[in-house]
Amino acid sequence: VSHVAVHKIVKGLTPKFKEKINAEVAFKAELADENLQQINSVNEVISEATKHLIFFQNAALTNQKRANEMLKTAKTISDIEAHSRITARNKETILGKEPQTIINNNNTQQNQKPELDLSGLSNDELETLDAILSKAN
Repeated sequence: VSHVAVHKIVKGLTPKFKEKINAEVAFKAELADENLQQINSVNEVISEATKHLIFFQNAALTNQKRANEMLKTAKTISDIEAHSRITARNKETILGKEPQTIINNNNTQQNQKPELDLSGLSNDELETLDAILSKAN
């Protein structure tokens, strides 16, 4: 596909779609240099990934619609809190995690220090471990 043909195709589209189409054309042009088996493999992987993504997005939208209907008849604060949790989870499924959420999750994982069970060690082993840790600090 020539650049002229691409420009004719994307002429009336919004800039958002122009960028996506240009990216897709560039990707396919790059892929065209590969053999047919590799092209088919890449297309199959993309198709599977897209199929799963769409499935989970549709499921999240269905869950949200049901949660919204249930909210109309909510009678307790726990019903409202459940709706809030469902909405947050569905938002994350559809839109992805917000950068701050990703940072907080990473920080939490980094700050968790494993607990060591030293109860089975002899006094000699504990003294050796203490000496090693003292040198490390």
